[in-house]
Amino acid sequence: MDWKQTIPCKEEKIVKTIEASKAAFYESEAEGRLSWPEFLMQQSRYLKKRWWALQGGLLGFVLFLMHASESDYYIQRSLGVAAPLFVVLILPELWKNRSCGAMEVECTTFFSLRQIYAARMALFAGVDLVLLSLFFCGASFVVRITFWEMLVQFVLPLNVACCICFRCLYSKKNGSEAFSLLLCAVGTGLWMQVLLHDAVYNAVSVPMWCLMLVLSFGYLAYCILHGSREWEQTWEVKAVWN
Repeated sequence: MDWKQTIPCKEEKIVKTIEASKAAFYESEAEGRLSWPEFLMQQSRYLKKRWWALQGGLLGFVLFLMHASESDYYIQRSLGVAAPLFVVLILPELWKNRSCGAMEVECTTFFSLRQIYAARMALFAGVDLVLLSLFFCGASFVVRITFWEMLVQFVLPLNVACCICFRCLYSKKNGSEAFSLLLCAVGTGLWMQVLLHDAVYNAVSVPMWCLMLVLSFGYLAYCILHGSREWEQTWEVKAVWN
C-alpha cells in the first residue's frame, strides 16, 4: 500500500488563507497599535544621544570662537565650516539601516521604513531646532551678529549640506555615505573660497543671496519628499504588511 499521497492544493484557497491571516494580523495589531507620540518615544530609544551631545558641543565651541575672535572674517569662516559639520553628525544615525543591512528585515515589520525614517527625521529636527535656536540667541548676544548674516553665513551652507546628504541617502549606491561626506567637504571648500575673496563675496547682491536661500529651502524640501515617496524603488525593497 502506497502511503505517499499527493495532497491537491488550489491557488485560490491559498490566496484566501493568506488574506485571512493578514486580516487577522491587522485586527490584532489595531487593538494595541502605538500612537504617533508613543512611536516617536519608541524610536528615540534607538537613537544614540551622543550625536546630539556632539552637535551641541560643536555649536558651543563655535560660540567660544566667535567670542574670542575680534574679526568678522574669522566668524564667517567658523560658521561656514560648522554648518556642514553640524549636518554630518546626523549621518551615522540616518544611514544605520543601510550600513547594518537592516532594511529588508524592517520591511517585514508593521511600521514601514518610511514611517521609521520620518520618525527619526522628526526627532532630529526637533532637537536640532532647539539647539540652533539657542545657538542663534547666543550668537546674537555674544557677537551681536545680525539675523541676515546668520542666514547667509550659516543657514545657507547648512541647507546645501542637508541637500547633499538627503540626495545621497536615497541613492542606490552602497557607498553613498562616504560619497556624501566627500561632497560636503568639496562644498565646504568652495564656500571657503567665496569667503576668502572679499571681492567675490561682496559682488553677490542681496537679491541673489535671497534667491539662493529660497532655492536651498525648496530643493531641500524636494529631496526629502521625493525620497520618502520613492524609497521602495530606490532601495529595491518592498514592505510586506504595508
